[in-house]
Amino acid sequence: MIGAWTINVSGRVYGPFTSERMRAFVGEGRLAPQSLVAREGSTDWHEARDEPEFSDTFAHRTGQAGAAPAETRPVAAAPAPQAAPAPQPAPAPQAAPSPQPLRTVAAPVPHSPQTHAPHANGTPAAEHAHAHFAVILDQKAQAAANNLEEAINSLGQSYRLTTNVWIISTDQTVSAVRNRLVQELGKADSLFVIDASRGKAAWFNFGPEADVRTRRVWQKSA
Repeated sequence: MIGAWTINVSGRVYGPFTSERMRAFVGEGRLAPQSLVAREGSTDWHEARDEPEFSDTFAHRTGQAGAAPAETRPVAAAPAPQAAPAPQPAPAPQAAPSPQPLRTVAAPVPHSPQTHAPHANGTPAAEHAHAHFAVILDQKAQAAANNLEEAINSLGQSYRLTTNVWIISTDQTVSAVRNRLVQELGKADSLFVIDASRGKAAWFNFGPEADVRTRRVWQKSA
C-alpha cells in the first residue's frame, strides 16, 4: 500500500493505514501527537507530531480545541436568567451559581498537551533554539563516510570526538538531525542521536526489540 503507515501501541503494531485514514484518526482523537508511527515495513518509530505529513493536522486540531469552549459557554449560561422570576427580587441571588461553569471550563486548558503555540511550520518556538547533540554511529560501510561527515557539518558547529561519536551544536530538532543523517547511511548502518539540551533522543535501524527497550529506559530516566 503506497503511502501507508503503521501505529505502535505498547509494542503492538496496527495497520497499515493510508495517510488519509491517519488524518481521520487525528480528527477523531484516536491518534495523539505522541503516538508512535512508522512507514509501512519500517521499524523507525517516532512521534506522529514529528512527521511533516501530520504536523499541520495536529496544529489545525489544536486551534479547533482552543476555540470550542468559547462557542459553547454562552449557550450553557442562557438558562440562568430563566430560573429567576421577574416579579420577585429575592430570587436574584440564585443567578450566582452561573459563574461556576466558567471556572470548570477554564481549568482544563493549561493541562492540554496540545496548547503549545506553533510556528508557521507547526514546530514550537523552543525547538528552534540552539541545542547540543551527541551523535553515535555504527557504520558498516565506509564508502559514504565523507558524505556523512559533510551532512554532520552542514547542521552546525561540530566536532568528531571519536571514530563513531560526534558532538554538534544546531538549531534543528532531534528528529530533523536523525532524518538528515539517515540519508547518508546504508541498510546495515545504525544511528543514535541525543538532544542533551532538551532531553530527547531519536534512533535508526536498531530493530523492534531494541526500539521498545530503549523507549522504556528513556521514558523512565526522563
